[in-house]
Amino acid sequence: MSDGGEHQRDGRLVGGRYRLIERVGSGGMGTVWRAYDELVEREVAVKQPRLPGDPEGEGHRRAAHRLHREARAAARVDHPSAVSIHDVVEEDGIPWIVMELIRGESLHEVLGRGPLPPAESAHIGLAVLGALRAAHAVGIVHRDVKPANVLLGQHGRVVLTDFGIAHVQGEESLTMSGEFVGSLEFIAPERMSGRGTGPASDLWSLGVLLYAAVEGWSPFRRTTLESTLAAILAADPPEPQHAGPLGPLIVRLLVKDPERRPEAEEVAVGLEAVAKGWPEVPDGDVAEAQEAADLEGFADDAGTVRLGVMGTPDEPRTDRAPESGPEADTEPEPESTPTPQTTPTLHPSPAHPAVPPLALLGVLLVGGVWFGISSFTEVDGKGAREQAATLTQAPTVSETTPTPTPTQQPWTPHREQAMDAVLSVPGDYEEFARQGGASYQPRIVIYEKDGISVRLTQWDRAPRSPMGQAQDAHAGWDSYNGDARTQYTRTSFHGQEAVLADTTFSLEKNPIRVMELMILTDDSRMYELRVDMPKGTADEKKGTAVFKGARDRLEIGGN
Repeated sequence: MSDGGEHQRDGRLVGGRYRLIERVGSGGMGTVWRAYDELVEREVAVKQPRLPGDPEGEGHRRAAHRLHREARAAARVDHPSAVSIHDVVEEDGIPWIVMELIRGESLHEVLGRGPLPPAESAHIGLAVLGALRAAHAVGIVHRDVKPANVLLGQHGRVVLTDFGIAHVQGEESLTMSGEFVGSLEFIAPERMSGRGTGPASDLWSLGVLLYAAVEGWSPFRRTTLESTLAAILAADPPEPQHAGPLGPLIVRLLVKDPERRPEAEEVAVGLEAVAKGWPEVPDGDVAEAQEAADLEGFADDAGTVRLGVMGTPDEPRTDRAPESGPEADTEPEPESTPTPQTTPTLHPSPAHPAVPPLALLGVLLVGGVWFGISSFTEVDGKGAREQAATLTQAPTVSETTPTPTPTQQPWTPHREQAMDAVLSVPGDYEEFARQGGASYQPRIVIYEKDGISVRLTQWDRAPRSPMGQAQDAHAGWDSYNGDARTQYTRTSFHGQEAVLADTTFSLEKNPIRVMELMILTDDSRMYELRVDMPKGTADEKKGTAVFKGARDRLEIGGN
């Protein structure tokens, strides 16, 4: 990663370990450096903030303290499309922020060569929205969403960066009264008029960004500061001419009244439809229902609702997702035993080149958890907008027995005291990783064998609804190669709200399957049981059986 290390030694050492190499960007809120972490031997990005006032003055010290606090809060934003914050170090009385280094170019640079098609713009917008929802869930409003702060990295990754002027809701702002920060033409009118800022303000900025992506220019750009301000406060944006199916959503995002803008979940549905080229389902209509019989393998309790399979419109519709039904993945079982559908695992096979061990580690543990913990959003009680739903009756948990699995190993229960749970895994599975413990972080434990991993995650306070959490996980996987397909099933777990999600996607050309069970407890905690496996190999059958066995044996909160 380094060039022999010689040029690193020439730069300034920050925090005793970060050697500055070169300046990669500069703005009103500070300078960003490419740096080398001499402790773990990797390149990082280091932001040197620029704070107002006399460095010896009380105002400067207060601002530094608030920035340090806000940087710590921003580090809790855990999503594949949010830049990861590794460290905050004190230097010259100022907190310097150490982040992951994204290799690529900004959306601003890309748009300098011309506007983008609606589908590509929607794909970028969906990733940015996922990062914003993750930030909003921990009380952070970004306040500077613009093309220059959206980086297009390797392997199709889209990353929202620069939380430098982010505001932690409920705390004193970094800026003083009368001071204004942000890029004017992307800032919501309520911020201009002094009505305050909130998640809806970031959605406005996302709308301007999407407009700029398809048209090539901001709808509120004017020749002077005063005329730009007046346009944001009073002028309706010109109708987008090249937005295609994205146009109506952009117009709704740019409504002056924040209360009338669409909710984030509705925006996500619209963006995904445009990104995938799906036909829109009008409000109040329900897409074609799937066969109720397909639900029984997934369901635990009566009252299961199956949602549509995410895919491309030119794929033929079948009664179930390809290779995801019980008959495709499991051996015949007694009629009385429900058989859930299956999920992918990361495991090498002759048919599919091995995923390098370091790549697997990255999938599981970048920033704590790269996939699945993606965004933490508010518990709104609404869940997600249903795309296709039908009710069916299924056996309750009390009627089921633990699912037989194609393994000779006995199951070993692991009492996770901090999680108030008992997770059972096959006896030859070994603990792979463990993380968390602070009240604002999820607790995570992972067991693994031969590329099949079993993970349990627990939040003290549910980040959002089970469906919303599952949909954000899908968006995270889809941000890599755009090929993620997820089948959702509303269900319950011992009488508590739950969602099953069965996802397939590719990682470095290796097909992966992930099965998840999201559970919202009566006391507003959330649990996620997840099994990762390779798809299209003999281990997929093992992985799906492991998921079913772990699900049937899972105990949470005394259940």
